[in-house]
Order: sequence, then structure tokens, then C-alpha cells
Amino acid sequence: MNPSAGATPPIVRRFLREVAIGYGLFSTRDPEEWKPYFEDLGKLCAEAWRDDLPEEDRAWAAARRERFRKWVEGPGPNGIGPQATASALQSDHSAVPGRFTPPWPMLLDAVEGAFLSFLDGFEAAPAGESEDAAAEAMSRLHRTYLWQALSSGDTAEKHGRMALRAFQRGFALGRGGKPGSMQRPIPPMLEPPWYWGAGLPEYPGPTAARERAIRALPDANDRNEWALRKQELLDIYASAWREDVPDEDREWAQAYRDCCTGHVNRRRLEAIARSAYESYLQSSGGVFNGAPGRTWPNHTSRELEPWRAFAERVDDAPEGESELETAEAAAREYWDTLYRNAPPWDSDPDRAHWLAAARAARAKALAGYELPERRWLR
Repeated sequence: MNPSAGATPPIVRRFLREVAIGYGLFSTRDPEEWKPYFEDLGKLCAEAWRDDLPEEDRAWAAARRERFRKWVEGPGPNGIGPQATASALQSDHSAVPGRFTPPWPMLLDAVEGAFLSFLDGFEAAPAGESEDAAAEAMSRLHRTYLWQALSSGDTAEKHGRMALRAFQRGFALGRGGKPGSMQRPIPPMLEPPWYWGAGLPEYPGPTAARERAIRALPDANDRNEWALRKQELLDIYASAWREDVPDEDREWAQAYRDCCTGHVNRRRLEAIARSAYESYLQSSGGVFNGAPGRTWPNHTSRELEPWRAFAERVDDAPEGESELETAEAAAREYWDTLYRNAPPWDSDPDRAHWLAAARAARAKALAGYELPERRWLR
């Protein structure tokens, strides 16, 4: 088993996502590799307060709310006090207050929880009494490179600021829910993304069972047999978009629609981000951040993530916001994704380039987008 937090789709049960995040955090000693996992951990912790979790996630969420209760309920500028939350935190419909920002001890608590989930997901329970097993797990945690880096002197000071900022950003994103740019409706999509079905639970219902059976068949012997299977799968996927999906198939149908919608919207956001980046370079004479800008394909996916955040902010700009305000907010989002403070906008010499990027992103967003290689139901 080798899960990756970055590749784990949101329809995977939250416990498995926590396992994947724990694996990512504790399987590398590169602090740059830690940043996205800390952010993912913050998002996941915030989701414990969502009121629309599936039944399978509610026990997980209740345990996490109980674990973090002392931080959310605590007095001071971060917590909201026990009187305001005593009943709310016991409810599936509770919400974290808007002003809440996770403190450092909550991050350590979340890292500990991710490590324990990682052990649960990858290993059999240690032999012996439960108290001995818990003590052994904590001893193993305290011997890890990550834990020592977060808790020992100068190393903790250096890595702690980065870790907390990434965790707090993730928590804010998770509390805000899925951005509007990722919820845009798409036409019914009859050919799923290549990763559909990989690592997902076996959804109940006869349609889900039939789809699994067809996908598990050996290669077809001739073209006619292949065509029959292909048509049956197309019919199955078309049924996921119908309004009268039978109750026993609803979970599978929702997962399929979410997978397709997320895939198309991610590709759309990628196109918007690329347009923004290339327009910035065109405006700046090919220079970005004091150095020659590389072409879009010559960046890693992680290097391009700040531009996706920039594009997302432009795409989700409030109605009535001016171009300049949108460009400023999107530029801040760019730097925030790198966990760095944005330069003061009034003195930023690159303001004109950010504005060019925002204009290009908005134009690309308004142009519309569909995956040209996919088959759609019209």
C-alpha cells in the first residue's frame, strides 16, 4: 500500500485520507514535501465539522471533534468558549466559528492523530495490552524524524512556522468548503477519468455491481464483443446522471458524478491558470520573480499550484469587485499558497503584470470549457 495525499480523491473515506496524509508526512525528511501534507491535514480536520458527511464518516468526525474540542472551546481570540459550543460540538450540524484559527498545540494533536491512523491503516495492532500498545505507538511517534523536527529547539522554530501556516491555510480552506470553481455543473459525462474506480470502496447497488463486473472481465476476444461491453458501460454511466436513480444506486451515482465534475473543473482551472501565467510573462517580458520564466509544461505540478490558486480566486471573484481588487486578492492568494507574505500591493512593481494575468484568467474563464476528448450525453 502506498497512498499519496495529493492524489487521494475527496470521495475516499476520510479515515483513508488521514492514513494517506500520515504516510506522506512520516515517509519523507524533506520539509518542502511536508507543506502540502500539512495543508491537507488542516483541510481534513476542518471537515470534521461539516454537516453533510456520509454516514460512514460520522464516527470519524465525532472522534475528531472530541479530540479538538479543547482548542475550539478554549477562551481567547481563537476559541469561542465552552458556553457557546458545549452543545454545538456534539451535533452533526455544528460549525467552527469564523474567527477560529488553529493554534500550535492543535497542529501537534492533529499530527499525532495522523500518525496513529497511519499505524492503524498500515500495520496490525501491536501485541499486548491496549495501554502498552498505546504507549508503544506514542514512543514510536516521538522517535520519528518529523516529530523531532517539530519539537526540538531551532529546528522546531524553523519548521514549526511553516507547518503551522500550512495547517492553518488548509483549515481555512476546509472550513470554507469546496470553491465555486470546482462545483460548476458539467454536461453528463459518459467516459470517466482514467483513475475512476482506483482505490474506491465497493459501492452498493446493482448498477455499481454490474459496472465492476464488466470492468473486471478479461480483454474481449473480438471487436463486436468489445463494442457490446463499451455500449453497456456507456448506458450505465448515462444512468448516473438521471434524476430517477434508484435509491440503492444513489451513492454510486453521486460518486461518479462528483468524480467527473471534479475532473473537468480541475482541467478547466488548469487552462485558466496557464492563460494567467503566460499573460504575466508576456506583460513582464518573460521575467517572473526576478528570473526568466519557464514555459508552463516545464514546471512540476506542485510549482504550478500557486497559479491554480490565483486562477481560482479570479474565477470566484465576488460580483462587483473591480479588476484591480481581483488582481490584488489573487496575487495574495498566489503567495499564500507558497506560505509567504505577499509584497505590499501599493509598492509592488509587478502590479501591472498581475493585472494582465487576472484579465487573461477572467477572459479564459468566461470562454467556457469542455474536455474535447470525452463523450458527452446531449
